[in-house]
Amino acid sequence: MVLFIYNFIMLGLQSPSGSTPPPPARPGNTVNGPQLPIDDNIWVLIAIGVIVGIYFIYTRNRAINKAS
Repeated sequence: MVLFIYNFIMLGLQSPSGSTPPPPARPGNTVNGPQLPIDDNIWVLIAIGVIVGIYFIYTRNRAINKAS
């Protein structure tokens, strides 16, 4: 209950930062930062995630079985 009251007060005291719109874009600048093609190689990220997950599961099982 104390955390709820604290959060309510803190959120109420913050200045509304979303009330002002963002600055207008400069003419001729249509790109907002570098374009990184993650979609082209998403299968590589998934494969690396699966391999790392299997490694962590294997090492945890090995440590648990060794301790028993």
